[in-house]
Amino acid sequence: MVKMLKIGIDLDDTITHAPEFFSLLTQSVANAAEIHIITRRFPGTESQVSEELIKLGIVFHKIRITDQKSKYILAEGISIYFDDTDEYFQDLPESVKVFKIREPGNFCFETRRWIYGNKTGINIDKK
Repeated sequence: MVKMLKIGIDLDDTITHAPEFFSLLTQSVANAAEIHIITRRFPGTESQVSEELIKLGIVFHKIRITDQKSKYILAEGISIYFDDTDEYFQDLPESVKVFKIREPGNFCFETRRWIYGNKTGINIDKK
């Protein structure tokens, strides 16, 4: 038996930064993969999130509002994850493939450099 692929996607600054792409992606894979929308919004706002996703043309199977994204990803067996925030990747094993969305909160388009903190990055230019 083939294990169903599970994909996790952040909403704010990920889906909202490229809604056309994520609409096409989710519509294309919805029959072959279980799509989890994982967002850090206020608890109890699932219906508003659902309405927003439907307006954006996003197909999904589950919505999870949590600030413990890594724990949820591991507990659900999600193997592909899209987000814009490095902190949510740190506790994920190599088996979870991560796609980082470049947006003004994590990339300086003026200097053409990534923005990160000491907690999430290593400066390879330091000698």
